[in-house]
Amino acid sequence: MKYAAQFKAALVREGFPPHWVDSAVPYSQLKKCIKKVMNEMEEIGLDPNILAKLIPTTTDQKTSSVRRQSEDGAVAYEYKLDIDNPNIPPKLTLFVRIENGLAVDATLSPETRGYLQHLVLRQSQDARQGEPEWSQDSSKNTPPQLDSTKKASDGPAIQRIEVPLTFDAEFFSLLRGDITTLDGLREEEKKIMSDEIMAVSRELTSVSKPTKWSKTDLYRWRELLDLYLQAEIFFSTRESDRGSRNSADALRQLQWFQLEVAKRGITASFKLATSHQALARFVSINVTLLRNLKFQEINQKAITKILKKFAKRTNLSTTETLSMLRPNKLIPSEAMAKAVCSQIAQDIVKIVPQIDDNLCPVCFSILWRPIRLKCNHVICIRCTIKLQRDEMRLCPICRDGVIMEANTDNIDNKFSAYLKKYFPKEVREKQIQLEIQSGIEQFGPYYKHPSEQKCLVM
Repeated sequence: MKYAAQFKAALVREGFPPHWVDSAVPYSQLKKCIKKVMNEMEEIGLDPNILAKLIPTTTDQKTSSVRRQSEDGAVAYEYKLDIDNPNIPPKLTLFVRIENGLAVDATLSPETRGYLQHLVLRQSQDARQGEPEWSQDSSKNTPPQLDSTKKASDGPAIQRIEVPLTFDAEFFSLLRGDITTLDGLREEEKKIMSDEIMAVSRELTSVSKPTKWSKTDLYRWRELLDLYLQAEIFFSTRESDRGSRNSADALRQLQWFQLEVAKRGITASFKLATSHQALARFVSINVTLLRNLKFQEINQKAITKILKKFAKRTNLSTTETLSMLRPNKLIPSEAMAKAVCSQIAQDIVKIVPQIDDNLCPVCFSILWRPIRLKCNHVICIRCTIKLQRDEMRLCPICRDGVIMEANTDNIDNKFSAYLKKYFPKEVREKQIQLEIQSGIEQFGPYYKHPSEQKCLVM
């Protein structure tokens, strides 16, 4: 199956919305444009097979231009493409050594020789009207160097000929237009997902609000969002596969997240109906982002294919030109995923504080009566006392000598209240643990905390 058919089949198979399909790369139209370029070149005697015999010599990465020349240096051509300025059309320029008004190169066909002679005569007339002509005898103009080992002072004149082409400009104009359309579609979809994220944020704020007297799903959402962070659906921080994920890997990670949520029975333990609605919206956002990523990948592949086909069929482009036109540059596939994931982290994940962000750097458990040191780092009050007893003066994080200066005046009461509000179970467990340790130190190993004793009142 040809790629054009595969491309259409992929758009249908993935079930993309009709307006997405209408915005996809017009691969068939671009193929027709390439055929037009080939016909146009053949009509004027510039067979791509002749251009293929010319060997690349220099490349201008800034303008994406390529200079090629024949083995004897008699003919060279330069193809320029300014991808940053769509108003400047592509330009094909030939540098031909002329002898008695005829092009000197045994590899040229009679048709090509006739066409070049016609252009030379026409541009010579323009030169006499004020445009300088490149010549070996010219003292004011430096002829283009076709080979650094050859000097312009020997041999016939060098004539610069600009070859007017129409359909290569049409090809790149059509390609740029479609990329602009894809950019617009991406921005529209990003706006829709942004609005959905804000809606989930409002619902999550309501259902996860800490309270003593009414129902809350704070702990269930904390576990769910912790699983989401572990899944790293669209971006990985692991050494083995660090960076953005493709759509296939992202789908696998999303499925893992959904299976883990179901396996742990998180949704079944929701106390509030709004939590089910918020979760459905949250998953839908990730599915939509995944579909957008897949759509971008399909179009990127189509652009890569059509650019390679243009280079192969016309010989007006090389690897350097393709690198300047790589789809990653024209369609930033990571841009949308980064923007959406950043907003999810800011407007959803941060609503439910995670315990890992509130651990003591010494005992690695929830902070209890946190001491804020002069360096602004925070550790437990009991860990502070232990460090002072062991005469360890340095902060465990920044290594600043601030431990011995800390006392009960440095307890961050506001932060302590925050921890009790959002982590009531963990704070209570830490309090009991420290009280047991203190009781054992004071009363011996047989000390029993009140929470461990059974009520004996009859």
